[in-house]
Amino acid sequence: MKRLYAIATILFFAVTNLNTATAQNNPIEREIMDVTNDIRGRIEGSVEWDVTKDFSLDAGVETRLNNNIGSLDRIHTFVGATYEIGKHFKIGGEYILINLYDYKHKGWDSNRHRANFNVEGEVKFGDVELSLRERVQTTFRTGSVKLYEKANPEAILRTRIMATYKIRHSRWSPYLLFELHYALNTPKPTNDFRYYDGETFQYITRYRGGVGTKYRIDRNHRLDFYYYIDYDRSYDIDYRKEGGIKPVKLEREIRHIFGVSYKFKL
Repeated sequence: MKRLYAIATILFFAVTNLNTATAQNNPIEREIMDVTNDIRGRIEGSVEWDVTKDFSLDAGVETRLNNNIGSLDRIHTFVGATYEIGKHFKIGGEYILINLYDYKHKGWDSNRHRANFNVEGEVKFGDVELSLRERVQTTFRTGSVKLYEKANPEAILRTRIMATYKIRHSRWSPYLLFELHYALNTPKPTNDFRYYDGETFQYITRYRGGVGTKYRIDRNHRLDFYYYIDYDRSYDIDYRKEGGIKPVKLEREIRHIFGVSYKFKL
């Protein structure tokens, strides 16, 4: 009965978010830009401490590369906590300090602060574990921000479905995932920013598919190798000095992301 309840709950959240995502609206006429491509890389190291059976803490650093893995993109420094509620659910939170690097000007950009709040449910079918994670991601910009062009903080709902195969008598655990990023508070364009009233709109800003495998070296050391393919969509909203809006551009990019992470469990 508990397993059936967990499955029903996961399906409910999945259907609810799918309906929400497909109900996105286009605010005004926009110019659709050509799709660009980029190859990116990620390297992460972290430590995890099981404070109790149900409560754990973690901290780490992740370096991200872009421009066909030719330049530094950003560095994420994070701390987080997770609490398990029974066998099928867990909640968690995370703070991330984002240091952006501007490769064009060869210097560091303004820092950003990010807070994540997660709810995750999981069930097992034999050797396969199916999970659904809902994450509310809020990002605060520290530089000068025109609130009629960019939200601050920016709020994104991230819905991820993941299937992991637990190979018996093996240290390998391959997995597949699919994730949607749904922008919640993008400023809605107006003909003149002087008359902007704070109205926002919502749309899907990222589709992600991924494949990877986790490797358990021993009791304390873990590795994770993965490949993501992202289809990013974002609106470039800009105004002229006198107030009039410039043509809104829908920028699109396909990102191939190769990553590896190492975790030390205390």
